[in-house]
Amino acid sequence: MTRTVLDQTLAIIRTIERAQSPAAVSSSLLSVATRFGFTKVLAGIIPRPGMTPEQQVANVVLHDWPDQWSHRYFAQGYLFQDPTIKRVCSSTEPFTWAEIEPSYKRQPDEARVMCEAKDFKLGSGLTIPMLTLEGESAGLSFAGEQTEFSPEQKGMLQLIGIYSFAQALNLSAEPKPVQLTPRERDVLHWLAEGKSEWEIGQILHVSEHMIDKVGRNIRAKLGATNKTHAVAYAFRHKLIQ
Repeated sequence: MTRTVLDQTLAIIRTIERAQSPAAVSSSLLSVATRFGFTKVLAGIIPRPGMTPEQQVANVVLHDWPDQWSHRYFAQGYLFQDPTIKRVCSSTEPFTWAEIEPSYKRQPDEARVMCEAKDFKLGSGLTIPMLTLEGESAGLSFAGEQTEFSPEQKGMLQLIGIYSFAQALNLSAEPKPVQLTPRERDVLHWLAEGKSEWEIGQILHVSEHMIDKVGRNIRAKLGATNKTHAVAYAFRHKLIQ
């Protein structure tokens, strides 16, 4: 890594260090990654086989993935078919999704996961395997439609990815007290069930606009980037069961 790239990396890390929530960490991370074509980021501790979809979601630490894809992914149990997850559990070296394509194309279940991800503009990615202090496997993935970066830039993304994961994990472990209204808890519960805003409005007998407003309030209180991130936070901190 050249001195210039190292200086840039340290400057980025200082910015991430000032982040006050996982959502802010995600935003800082993507502000850098977008220059390489990445538009989304996801990070979490790899769940153990047999965990429910709710438990899987609760293991998410950074989430800026399309909500519709996240719901399908966890509801269909794709996590245990995902070739990137399998690679994370067997290697500590960062890898591009193109590198594992020859292998996963021979496995129909794995190929289906990667093919469906492309429908949500997640066709190209870089995944960074990690280990927590407790020895658990973890991973962070950058993704976009088309990406391009040099080996040096890959090293920079690895460093800031690892630092961002640790920062987000610390922020998640020490949550600020959150007070949700009964209506917010109801909406959060139905979001966790995978209901759309229109469906929740029908269940609670209020307008879709009202549900959208409540959802924005929930995300602001939890420091979440989107609905799935809010649900993950809520499960992790037992705001919903």
